[in-house]
Amino acid sequence: MERESSLDKQIDDAAVQRYFDGANGTAPAAMSMMAHEYNLPSNAVAYRLGKELRTINPWLNAVSKSGRVLDVGCGAGAWVEIFARRYQSVIGVERSHAMVEDAKKRVSQLSNAQILQGDGRQDLPAGPFDLIFLGGLCMYLGDNDVVALLNSLKSRLSEGGTIILRESTVREGVQFAEGEYQAVYRSVESYQKLFGEAEISNVEVRRNAGYTSMEIAEEAVVYRRKWLPFLPKDSNLFGYLTWWLLRLASPITFWALPRALSGLNVAWPRLQNHFFKLNPTG
Repeated sequence: MERESSLDKQIDDAAVQRYFDGANGTAPAAMSMMAHEYNLPSNAVAYRLGKELRTINPWLNAVSKSGRVLDVGCGAGAWVEIFARRYQSVIGVERSHAMVEDAKKRVSQLSNAQILQGDGRQDLPAGPFDLIFLGGLCMYLGDNDVVALLNSLKSRLSEGGTIILRESTVREGVQFAEGEYQAVYRSVESYQKLFGEAEISNVEVRRNAGYTSMEIAEEAVVYRRKWLPFLPKDSNLFGYLTWWLLRLASPITFWALPRALSGLNVAWPRLQNHFFKLNPTG
């Protein structure tokens, strides 16, 4: 029975593909981590990635070093490289040509890593895989596509295998980004409902503090552009200064302040991000 959903009507898949194919000179690695529009330094991307890795490291340690890994929507290959250095083999699948080329360069020296160009909804390699990773793919898919993709991934898991999703989220309900950049931001509860539709009940959730830190920096850039319009809108220098000022005060800016506001039920930063660990056959 096909599921009716307004999300499937509001996500323009062609717009999503145009956005990531038309990087307009932006480095795919920066675009893959969504840092390209705010002039944040490369250190911000490395900081986010490092914190993300620490967040899910216990989940990754539970996967055998001899395991096979599939990264669906692998972007510029940052996680493919991480997995290739930990496990026996990894395959990354990505639709954007620019991202594929960058990912191939990134892992060119790793013989156990392979990058394939294709749509994760229909061009997945055969399993079984011990770990399947989706680093921000479902936010570009309608509900029906998410459920169908999860069912497809389940069929490619080894016995006891794990699916890990990393998705941008909102506190409640569902919100949309429209226009040139299109995405759907679901709450944790909304994702839980989709997991239930895919008959996945064994779920663990962890908040992505690395993403929150970068989102705080991006919102600081937005405020600076709004309230100090006489300064250059696009400036690598100001992006660098913004990031490092926040880093210097990180016990307050990246830790105490967002937690205090959360306790007051204030949704700041506007977007959050969560990791979901799914064990359909566990």
